[in-house]
Amino acid sequence: MMQPPPATVGPPKRNLSETVWTKLDRKATAIAEFTIRQYRKKRSTWTVGAVGALVLVIVLLFYIDAMSTGIDSVDDDGDGLIDEDPSVWTLWEGGPTGPTQADRTLKSVGDVDDDGDCWARESFDRDQNGDGIDCNVIYEYDRNGNLVNVRADRFVDEDPNDGEFLEEAAHRSFLLGFGKFGFLFTLGIFVPLFLATGLIRDEHEAGTLHYLVGKPIARAEILMYRLLGFIGLAWPYFLALIFLTALVTGFFGPGDSIYRFSDLGIWFGVLLATFLTVLAYAAVFASFGIIAPRFGVLLALLFAVWEFFMMFLAMFETTRQMGIASLSISFWGAEIINATGWLVWGDYAMMSGQAESIGFFAEMALWTVWYEPLPTSSALVNLVISMVVLLVITAMFVLIGQSSFKKRELN
Repeated sequence: MMQPPPATVGPPKRNLSETVWTKLDRKATAIAEFTIRQYRKKRSTWTVGAVGALVLVIVLLFYIDAMSTGIDSVDDDGDGLIDEDPSVWTLWEGGPTGPTQADRTLKSVGDVDDDGDCWARESFDRDQNGDGIDCNVIYEYDRNGNLVNVRADRFVDEDPNDGEFLEEAAHRSFLLGFGKFGFLFTLGIFVPLFLATGLIRDEHEAGTLHYLVGKPIARAEILMYRLLGFIGLAWPYFLALIFLTALVTGFFGPGDSIYRFSDLGIWFGVLLATFLTVLAYAAVFASFGIIAPRFGVLLALLFAVWEFFMMFLAMFETTRQMGIASLSISFWGAEIINATGWLVWGDYAMMSGQAESIGFFAEMALWTVWYEPLPTSSALVNLVISMVVLLVITAMFVLIGQSSFKKRELN
C-alpha cells in the first residue's frame, strides 16, 4: 500500500491571487473605482461635461456654416475676371515642397497663362522674371528647402484660385486652433479646474478622508489612485468630444473626397496632447488643493491665467524663440499638436508661400496657429520632447502633492 504524503510543516501556501500585493492592488484599484462612481453621482460633474459639450456643438455649427458657404475669390488685378490662372495653384500643390540639396534653389514652371493675357503682350514683355522662358513662374527656395519667393511673369497668376486656398487654410487653422485653444486650453483647464482640485481637499473637508486613509495602503499612493480615477472619467469624455469633432470636420472639410482621412493624424495628435495636458493640469490642481485647502481654487485660477498668458505669447515668433512660453504646460501640449501638423501635412513652406501671395488675412489664418518647430528643427524630436516634459511635470507635482499629504494631519 502507498503511504500518504507526509504532512507539510508550517503555514499552508496561499494562491498567488491571495497574496498581500494583489490584495493591496485590489484595494488601491477600488479607490480609483470609488472616485469614478463618486464623480458620476455629482451634479457638478454633469454640469461641467454638459457645458463643454454645448460649447463644442456651437463651435462645430459655425464651422459647418463656414465650410458650406465657402470663401469667394478676389479680383486681384481689377480686370473684372476672377481665377484667370488657377493652374499655378494646382502645380504648386502637386509640386515639391522644396529641394533638399543646397544647389537646387529654383523651380521653374512652364506656360501657366490660362487666359492668354500674357501671350497677348509684345514678345519683349513676356519674361519679367528674366529666366528666358515666356509666361512662366519661378519658385525660389532657400538652402533648407523652404519656399521663400515666387516670381511670375507679368499677367501670369494675377488672379489665382485663392478661394480654394483660403478655404483649405481656414480648415487647417480650425483644426490646429481649436485643438490648441479649444480642447487643449479651454476644456483642458476647465475640466480639471472644477473636478481635480478637490480630489483630496473635498474628502478632507467632508471628513470622509479617514475611510480612504484607513485602507492598508500608503497615504502617498491615495493621490495617485485618485488621479487615476479622475482620468478614467475625463479621458473617455475628451475622447468622445474629439471623435465627434473629427467626424464633423472630416465630412464637411474642403476637398473632393467624402471624408478627409488625412486629417485623422492631426486629431490623434490633438487627442494625445489633450490626454497629457489634462493629466498634468489635474496633478497641479490636486496638489494645490492639498497644499492650500482654503485657497486651492484661487491658486488654480491664477495658474490658469498664467497658462493663458503663456499661450498668447507663444503666438509671436520673437517670444517663442526667447523660450518664455515654454514655462507653461500649454506650450508643450500645443507643441505636440504643432509637431503633428508638420508630420501629417508637411507642406508648411508651400502654404506659407501661398499665404504671402494672397495677403494678410491668409497669413494670419496660418501663422497664428501653425509655427516653426521648437525647441529643435525636427518635428518628431519635438513631439517626443513635449511628451516627456508633460510627464515629468505630472510626476513632479504628484510628488509635491504626496509630500504635502503625508505631513498633513487629519481632523
